[in-house]
Amino acid sequence: MDFTAMEEADGVRFSFSIWPTSRLEATRCVVPLGCSYTPLKKIADAPPPLPYEPIFCKGCRAVLNPACQIDYRNRMWVCPFCATRNHFPHHYADISEQNLPAELIPQYTTIEYQLQRPFAPPPVFLLVVDTSGKEKELQALKDSLIMALNLIPDNSRVGLITFGTTVQVHELGSEAMPKSYVFRGSKEVTTQRVQDFLGLGPRGMRGANPDMVT
Repeated sequence: MDFTAMEEADGVRFSFSIWPTSRLEATRCVVPLGCSYTPLKKIADAPPPLPYEPIFCKGCRAVLNPACQIDYRNRMWVCPFCATRNHFPHHYADISEQNLPAELIPQYTTIEYQLQRPFAPPPVFLLVVDTSGKEKELQALKDSLIMALNLIPDNSRVGLITFGTTVQVHELGSEAMPKSYVFRGSKEVTTQRVQDFLGLGPRGMRGANPDMVT
């Protein structure tokens, strides 16, 4: 299997090429299991967006895909992630090896769904940037970020976090007075407290952290 070609085709790269099938195998991974995904990548020969909801595994919420084992006789599919057996919904009654929905066709490794739901909020892109690199690397990173910003939809919401000696959460709403919240890397801050300090929690303690510089 040519993993490099798969990464180029779908814009997806995993830290491992094999998914651990048990908790014990997961604990033996040398590095955490992670995925680098390229949003809005143009996929060659992709089908048009499917005008229906995806089918989810009842055990782990994974989506029906070509890697699933299909029991055509009993109209069931087996999740490749958690091995749960799932029933197909009624509108898949005619499924067979010769009559597959697009999400089960092997060459369609990436597909999109056009959800029949109320209008969704605008997409959110959070840019997390490592500023500890060399000047040449940072310039290349800056060029890549500018290119990415030119490709995202106009109604997108964009956030920026930079990290090096400190972690900075930037406010992008004003060009005249740039503002950022700076967290020292020597002290641990819980998720709840970060939300409170940024005004996202119920208490709204924006700027109240003595260990945070604004």
